[in-house]
Amino acid sequence: DRQDRYINNQTTKYMLEAGMESEALNRISLFTKHEGNPEVNLFDMQCSWYELGLAACYANKKEWGKALKKYSAVVKHFDDFHEDQFDFHSYCVRKVTLRAYTDVLKFEDNLWGEDYYFTAAEGTIRVYLHLHDNPAITKEEEEPDYSKMTAAERKKAKAIARKKRAQAEKQAEKKKSEAKDSENGGQKNPPKKGDKVSPVEQDPDGTELLKKEPLEEAKKYSAILSKHCPTRLGTWVLQYDVSIRRKKPLLALQALLKMRGLDPTSAQYITRLVDFATKAPSFDATGAVKTVVTEETASLLGGKPVSDYVVDLGKQARQDPKTSLPLRAAIAEILVKTKSEEPGTAASIIVDGGIDGRGVDIESCREALTILKAFGKEASSSAEKWIATVNERFPLVKNFS
Repeated sequence: DRQDRYINNQTTKYMLEAGMESEALNRISLFTKHEGNPEVNLFDMQCSWYELGLAACYANKKEWGKALKKYSAVVKHFDDFHEDQFDFHSYCVRKVTLRAYTDVLKFEDNLWGEDYYFTAAEGTIRVYLHLHDNPAITKEEEEPDYSKMTAAERKKAKAIARKKRAQAEKQAEKKKSEAKDSENGGQKNPPKKGDKVSPVEQDPDGTELLKKEPLEEAKKYSAILSKHCPTRLGTWVLQYDVSIRRKKPLLALQALLKMRGLDPTSAQYITRLVDFATKAPSFDATGAVKTVVTEETASLLGGKPVSDYVVDLGKQARQDPKTSLPLRAAIAEILVKTKSEEPGTAASIIVDGGIDGRGVDIESCREALTILKAFGKEASSSAEKWIATVNERFPLVKNFS
């Protein structure tokens, strides 16, 4: 039913999850009022759910610039909310709409803690951390050093370079043509005189956002979340991930303490605690900082060495059939990383009973499979067994392998 806005919005959402961004835009365009690019109308209408879904779609396809562009659009909406509130102060007092006025004030107090803003900030931080960990992504392709190549290698390298340049030019022409069509609203005839023309986006691919310092941008958003979303576990997970890369052990330790207070059995907390404990001896810290890090790390581990702590976690997971699948996967991974168990033995924590625990969905099953495959040949039989188990549990899921 193409007249039903709700059904088509849901269809758009699922299309984005399936990586069909072009089809999703065509579907949601049925309900946009625009004379040009429908995405301009969606931005003007502050359609955050669509922009967040599109950003996640781009991130899954490793189109980092476009993902950042859409996440930044949602952040811009909240900046506008914050600025627009000043227009209501004098109006509400003059019209004596005090009940609505107090509701607005309460909303603004928690503005940066809203779900949409958190999702946008989290996505932005994740992308920037990935760019920090993989700096080659943002580097422009450099011309290879032909002087160190043989004649055959030089000929082959130049042929590859020419092919890449041709593909880049072809792609640029295609984007230019699509942009021209979108400005005309996807119509064959151009807009008539007097029609409103959509503004042209100067940086549709988010190239300028990719040029920013990744850790500084991640730090900025992490600080906002720490101040306005202190009760979310994800806030402190992000704070830890940013701080450990910035080599700030005290901030990372603070994040661990906050995570323990919120959910001490979380897989995210357990993974980062072991990571911090293994890195603690290599921190460039002296004096009081070193003392605090050493004492608090020992306290978080219950006075045990890291290896004993991890082995105890493995025992508890095997004894408790209700242990969540994400936690089982995390424990199996850290058992192998700390060399406390062989990959084949650690894999049994996931395969034996993991499908019957808590937190089992297709995403957690995929993450568990990724960990099993990372174990290598020693856990290949466990990975095959896990694929068969998941296919039996979720028969409608395709291509789980």
